[in-house]
Amino acid sequence: MTLSRRSLLASSTAGSFMALTPGVRVAFGADAPAIGQNTAGQNIVVSLFLRFGMDGLQLLAPAIDGNYRDKRPFMGVESEGLAAGYHLGALNGTQLFLHPRAGGLKRFYDDKKLAFVHAAGVPTTSRSHFKDQDMLDKGMADFEPDPNSGWLARHMNALAGDRGDFDAVVNGFGQSPSLVGFAGAVSFADVGSFGGAIYGPFAEVLGKLNAGEGELRQSAQRSLAAIEGVRAKLNQSGFQTPEDAGYTFGALSQRLRPLAQLLKLDLGVRAATVDFGGWDHHDFLVESFGRQADELARALTAFMRDLGPLAERVTVVAYSEFGRRVEENGNGGTEHGAGGVMMVLGGGVAGGRIYGEWPGLAPRDLDEGDLRVTTDYRRVLSEVLVKRHGQAAIESVFPTIPYRPLGIMI
Repeated sequence: MTLSRRSLLASSTAGSFMALTPGVRVAFGADAPAIGQNTAGQNIVVSLFLRFGMDGLQLLAPAIDGNYRDKRPFMGVESEGLAAGYHLGALNGTQLFLHPRAGGLKRFYDDKKLAFVHAAGVPTTSRSHFKDQDMLDKGMADFEPDPNSGWLARHMNALAGDRGDFDAVVNGFGQSPSLVGFAGAVSFADVGSFGGAIYGPFAEVLGKLNAGEGELRQSAQRSLAAIEGVRAKLNQSGFQTPEDAGYTFGALSQRLRPLAQLLKLDLGVRAATVDFGGWDHHDFLVESFGRQADELARALTAFMRDLGPLAERVTVVAYSEFGRRVEENGNGGTEHGAGGVMMVLGGGVAGGRIYGEWPGLAPRDLDEGDLRVTTDYRRVLSEVLVKRHGQAAIESVFPTIPYRPLGIMI
């Protein structure tokens, strides 16, 4: 097994990793070209996983549908009044309203930078968080062979062109499940980790490795050079956030802010993964969902504002493992469901539209009480990868479904 420069920077999907400091993880992996070599200036895809079952019927609600009103008499989104949702348009004749606490997203929708896909999700009979999350991370569905790798890993491995040390980044600790199989995802918690507190311990470890011989010494030397490259960019351009960006102290803001700082260094990042959990609202949904929707809207707004002109190169695709049941439960919440909502935001998006096929909420139209999945989530992901990264081997990323774009990307 060879210790490489990339492995010293990355949390490898090929093996175990260790923490040098709270900010960076390292592992054993494959070598790569110098930092950002021929990869800066390219489009960036951000995968935003809204984990634990985001209620799509609450985020984008058929607020005047009689079946919806009957099934959610106490917690359904309103179409009129002071707390009404924002009317976005219709899908197959059904009028849809954005949750009132997510109103910050409407500006992107009106500017045609944001699109929704309703009744989207994993084709499965499962209602298990962990089984469905696993299938989504792997890019599979029921009764399909387990690829034993993540969909984003297969995409990164199949991309043509030069590679760099920062091809894919994970905001957080450890590896992202969707990147399992790609030996080059850098895991970070804070951009300052690359240029400040961690540099001393990191340099000390690398210095000891540098005292070795052969490939080990060469890898250590290249790793030191890569870290110095990051430090030089930090010193040259800084990584400050505009005062008016609008980040909150919420969980998603605290993940997107350091990601924006890293992306603005233009290190050659092509893909990034971010998780935003907390959507499992079995009770007291009205207030708890409202807080989540507010953070979702504020954090994404701040992120795009923070990126400035770079936002034209960044596309965020947001999804959850499933939606929720149509009918509210006795605790003011909802149980695990099927069809949900996907969002695509940023550069290259044919926004201002709601895509997909609305299946209806009449009892005969439901999937065991749930909104039916009418759009396989992989159709959306495929189109983003093809249009934004020029993926010419999309069949190697999602081998079990044909490429059928919705027209969601320009």
